[in-house]
Amino acid sequence: MFAIPIRPADQTDAEAITMLIRRTLRVSNAADYSVTEINRVYAGFSLERVLARIRNQDVFVAEIDGEIVGTGAYARGQLWALFVSPERQRLGLGTLLVDHIEDFARQRGLEKLELSASLTGVEFYERLGYQRLGYFPHPSGATYAMAKALA
Repeated sequence: MFAIPIRPADQTDAEAITMLIRRTLRVSNAADYSVTEINRVYAGFSLERVLARIRNQDVFVAEIDGEIVGTGAYARGQLWALFVSPERQRLGLGTLLVDHIEDFARQRGLEKLELSASLTGVEFYERLGYQRLGYFPHPSGATYAMAKALA
């Protein structure tokens, strides 16, 4: 695996993060969710909301040649909003971001990390050792609550 820099996001990254997330929703999640469901989630990742997340959560970005190609966040004991550019998926970037966030959580004394996985991402998280805790239907698309003990 090659070294990919992962760093904390700042306000200047908000537009690139918004575009990355919205594009990934439209491309990668289309097989698992309806257009209506994707539109609801899409609306939750406006520039203003992404700026708020950067202010209120620990948001990280992965970069290749100065381009943000992945993002994920940590807040209140949970991994949030993990997205990797569709062209860069299945190259290990998602795993690198999860590892980074797990290390971040461990440094804060957390013994378990929780998340809400999309239908698209649930098998990815299972490969990383996360366990399904429950299935939750929702107007913006069903998800699985998942958790992993951090050793």
